[in-house]
Amino acid sequence: MLSRRGFLIGAGGLLTSAFLGDAQAFVHRTGKPLLASPAEVAETMYWYENGEQGLMLTIGRWVFCPPPPTWREFFEAEGIPHRTEAHIQAIYEEHGIEPEDYDGDVDGYFWETRFDLETGPCAKAYHLLKKLDLGPSIRRGSAEPHLVFCNGDVANDDSRWVDARDKLTLSLLQARLIDLKLPIRLAEGI
Repeated sequence: MLSRRGFLIGAGGLLTSAFLGDAQAFVHRTGKPLLASPAEVAETMYWYENGEQGLMLTIGRWVFCPPPPTWREFFEAEGIPHRTEAHIQAIYEEHGIEPEDYDGDVDGYFWETRFDLETGPCAKAYHLLKKLDLGPSIRRGSAEPHLVFCNGDVANDDSRWVDARDKLTLSLLQARLIDLKLPIRLAEGI
């Protein structure tokens, strides 16, 4: 399932018609996005060429799913209590895991699905940008700068990611993040 959101230009803040013109000229002249720098940077959102889809966005650098930890390591990292009878029962009901299985690896399907839907760098960008007020929904085929939110667009695909249509879209996104006072900078992934 895909959804597309564009940017509201001229409604106050940094996304003015003048900024749009400056960003378009800069992209045309240099082939790079015009990226203002936030006053504070707590997080970096990277972009990567994604073929015809545009530029894939990630929070943190793009990586493959890491190998699964043991269930015990997972419970401890997530702060999931797992020592009392009540906790053991709750874990069994949710995951089907018994204490003798705690030192075995987390189920690969569960681990990869969680990475694709929640904890991976693509999913983090998807969730962050999906909840922000970036602008209106737009129709497919629009030539306007926009973000494409992808939610498992093929059979048996649980992944979530966001593609920026082009480098002008990156310019507008960085300006909007600054306008929202979010300490996130955009940078090209390598």
